[in-house]
Amino acid sequence: MRPLVLSLFALLCLCPSLLQAQEPDWVKSHPVSADEYIGVGMAPLSDPDYVKTATQHALADLATQIALKVEDNSFLQTVDVDGQSRQLFEDKIQTSLAAWLEGQQLKDSYRSERNYYVLYTLAKKTYRANVAERRQQVASTGYHYLLEGAQAESIMDLPRAVELYAKGLQQVEPWLFLNLEVDEDGARINVANELYTALTKVFSGLALTTNVAQVEGEPFKAVATPLAGCLSRGGVVVPGIKLVARFVKGSGELTPAIATDHNGTSEFYITNITSKEAVQEVRISIDDSFLASLPKAYMQLLQRQSWPSAKVTVTLKAQPVLAYLYVKDDHDLEGIERNLRSLLTNNYFSLTEDPDAALCFIELSSSIEMGTVVPGTTTDLNSCLCSLELKFYNNKSEQLLLNYSVNRLKVLTPVNKSAEQSMAMCVREVMKRVNRELPAQLKKVNF
Repeated sequence: MRPLVLSLFALLCLCPSLLQAQEPDWVKSHPVSADEYIGVGMAPLSDPDYVKTATQHALADLATQIALKVEDNSFLQTVDVDGQSRQLFEDKIQTSLAAWLEGQQLKDSYRSERNYYVLYTLAKKTYRANVAERRQQVASTGYHYLLEGAQAESIMDLPRAVELYAKGLQQVEPWLFLNLEVDEDGARINVANELYTALTKVFSGLALTTNVAQVEGEPFKAVATPLAGCLSRGGVVVPGIKLVARFVKGSGELTPAIATDHNGTSEFYITNITSKEAVQEVRISIDDSFLASLPKAYMQLLQRQSWPSAKVTVTLKAQPVLAYLYVKDDHDLEGIERNLRSLLTNNYFSLTEDPDAALCFIELSSSIEMGTVVPGTTTDLNSCLCSLELKFYNNKSEQLLLNYSVNRLKVLTPVNKSAEQSMAMCVREVMKRVNRELPAQLKKVNF
């Protein structure tokens, strides 16, 4: 007898599957019932907490079935604009359902060689009874926030309205699988729908205008003219909304965000321009820092891309180039230097006596050749051939930027004039030519 017992024991050790119950049908095929929600969960035995994991999966399975039953919920249809909002709330519904479920029962479990399975059921009658207890309270709480938000919006306290609508939506969010309707003067109001719609449209229809379209400034200086943004909706000013001004082209420093006053206006000042770009841009818009108090997922609901903004162009005054005028030793046209300094200062340059500080190095040379005497009707005339050369260099790279010259300009001076008078006549004629030609050529040079 003893050898027989040992043989049976050895056989069972070699075939452990004989110790396990037969795999139930609910593992092979998900059961359905008209009276119950049925959830099946599985976890591998390698999971150190496989019983808990399998249970969680089974409850999630129950929640999914309930969520599918509310697929026609009008709230989900309302938010199904871009697909992202719908996905957000579908995830919330399923998560909330799994956490909220009450009355479910463990009906069966099964352990295979590798996995552990559980079967949970929830009577639909029990589910409906539990839901009925909470429906009215949740709808009433959400409706309270809806009314409070509408009141804040009616007096244009839009940040407060956003806060209230968001709080209301948070209150009803775990119960979005319910039909959260209330009766108001004989009308049925879907609280979840109204809270969602109100939140997404708080900032719709706003307009933002500025007091100026353009201001002029200088690099590394403040601008005296204020930049004012006026916020309105339907022609009615909106006070108490923080606006902010930022450089979106160029760079600089501006006064901080400030709420619109009773006229719906916020004023900003440029305290420093830190870019040398000739044309820059400041944009005034709604300061969204108040959104920090909202759940992160709600920020995408506010459609900030549609919020109004306005721009102010900032143009910089043309700054004269710092230049040094060097007069070569062979300079003959005495007195022309003073005339040239005046011309150069009026047309682009700010002259300095420090050659190292200059961006542009200007080299001046001139000459006079005495030609033949030309007989005149009353007096003979000296023929003077006047030449002038101006070379403009980039003082950093030593690149020649412009070479301007007047070559052998013929100037006739009476022979009875003094040398000083003749020189003055030559300078005057040469400068006529220079004044006519040089400014146009300077405009083409990028210093």
